Amino acid sequence: MSYQEDFDAWKDQIESLPSDQVKLPNQPIDDFVASTETLAVEANEDREALAAAGMDVTLIDELRPLSGALRYCQAVWMSEYRAREEAQKEWLEQSPQAYQLRNELLHHLAFAYRHHSEALQKVMRIREGATHADMVQDLVDIALLGEKYPEPLTAINFDMALLEQSRTVSHAMSELLAASNGAAGDSSANKQMRDKAFTLLAEKARIVRDYGQYVFWKDENQKKRYYA
Repeated sequence: MSYQEDFDAWKDQIESLPSDQVKLPNQPIDDFVASTETLAVEANEDREALAAAGMDVTLIDELRPLSGALRYCQAVWMSEYRAREEAQKEWLEQSPQAYQLRNELLHHLAFAYRHHSEALQKVMRIREGATHADMVQDLVDIALLGEKYPEPLTAINFDMALLEQSRTVSHAMSELLAASNGAAGDSSANKQMRDKAFTLLAEKARIVRDYGQYVFWKDENQKKRYYA
């Protein structure tokens, strides 16, 4: 089976794990999954001995497909995480120009509307916000304001094409801001799914390891195969 097929088979059980039982990975997922897949092979060789001690041997059969499901969850989360990192990098590169455009446009509008009290008040309100989200919205508001009161702008030979540019930049920066903020840490559904898959697999692997160490307590070579 593919990793996605493994995930599809385990999806309901992973999702149903209560959030208060979820544990964060305490080692790299690739290393954890590799050791668990090795455990599945070795425990299967000791299947009869583990069953004789009262262990439910279906746990052994679950280790491999659940490992595949965890690999799939990890891949999905890392894809989202890397996309967010790339968006954050692009934001850092592009946002200074967007802020500069906003400030230049406000400078022009404030002068053009210096004798137009209603429009000037709107310019002052646009200036109030200081967050990234404010900047994105400001660019749209500037375009709308300039289109509503074009005469004072043309009187100072303002380039009206800048209003459309302002709207375009706002749209692009809005998407970039959403991407850079959208998958943040524990709020990500994909990360939560990864953590649940890890928790479920870790618990099953722990039970198998506990039984293995119990059964082979007199044989150190056998016993150490069940160490985490």
